[in-house]
Amino acid sequence: MLSLFLLAIHSLKISIPIVSLYGSAPTFFTLWSFLRLFTLPLPAHVYRQCDDHLYSIYQRFVLFFFQNWLQVKIYVHGDYKQIFEKKENVLYLSNHQSSLDWIVANMLAIHQGSLGHIRYVLKNELKYIPFYGFYFQQHGCIYVHRNDKGDLSRVENGMKRVIKNGLPIWLVIFPEGTRFNPISNQNAIQRSNLFAKEKGFSPFEYVLYPRSGATVAAIKALNDQIDAVYDITLMYNQTYDEQNQIRLAAPSMFEYLQGQTNELHIDIRRIAMNEIPHETNEEISQWLYQRFQSKDQLLKRFYDFQQKKNLPSEIFSSDEIDHPQELELSYKETLPSCLFLTLTTLPLILNEHGRSIYCKLCLFVPPITLLWMHLFSSSRKI
Repeated sequence: MLSLFLLAIHSLKISIPIVSLYGSAPTFFTLWSFLRLFTLPLPAHVYRQCDDHLYSIYQRFVLFFFQNWLQVKIYVHGDYKQIFEKKENVLYLSNHQSSLDWIVANMLAIHQGSLGHIRYVLKNELKYIPFYGFYFQQHGCIYVHRNDKGDLSRVENGMKRVIKNGLPIWLVIFPEGTRFNPISNQNAIQRSNLFAKEKGFSPFEYVLYPRSGATVAAIKALNDQIDAVYDITLMYNQTYDEQNQIRLAAPSMFEYLQGQTNELHIDIRRIAMNEIPHETNEEISQWLYQRFQSKDQLLKRFYDFQQKKNLPSEIFSSDEIDHPQELELSYKETLPSCLFLTLTTLPLILNEHGRSIYCKLCLFVPPITLLWMHLFSSSRKI
């Protein structure tokens, strides 16, 4: 009986976040649609500011479940004190291991007051996610195709839109282009190693060789608008099999909610834009390779530490001068958004008329928005 009760509690701990986040998607899309409609006759920057605020509300709702709801210890390393001191325009470059990596940008941005300013460079397949795929494009995110020669043009056009908007920005790029997954994505790792050898570089062990196209376009286009690059290295605990001495896959969002990791380490290196070579594409590509070389070395130290530490309470340090700090988030930063989106969703599902509207939104909005993106995104004017 006790085991059944504990199983039920564990199931609720997982199912409540999933149902809440997916269930609120039609509500959020409806709120955004009204916002877009009401701001049509107003200057574009008014809509952008309101949209950033609405996006911030929703992402606080997300953070409620991925920080406040769980007992995962999150540690920041490196230059975290500098980036939390003031708001600035940022090019955010990170290694990519999990779907959770997207939320880590939220975890940092909220402490700078920049949560609503996040835009992503996304792989094209993500635009097919119902509601979110269309919204992300309207929010200013940039979709790219892997190995497509037109990607550079898309990124450059996206950069021009960023400049035209003239608003604060955290532009998030995962230069590897896909997740480093030693269990299910060995093909990507082998291609990365082969590409590195063709370029005359040593292959990496814990990251993939970075694709430089989006990073090059961003640095060249936004050099005068961006204050700094945040070089982020993500390290998940419990992702190394000591018995077989192999690296395991990082937890997905769902697995993270299940408690399959108990620590997340975020190493932050702030690099001022005037410290980055940008005269030629080759200089930027070389610089990016060196940053990923440093990431690979840091991840090796992290896994070596995990194998050798004597006590579970021991905390990893990135280097000799690193002072890790646990990243905490107050309920007052997230709970109001959680209550707002819950209370605006409940009327749609607690009465018959509301459920009818909700079902129609779920049935008709995804195909209509996909058709819109297919017809108009490729010809979108700057």
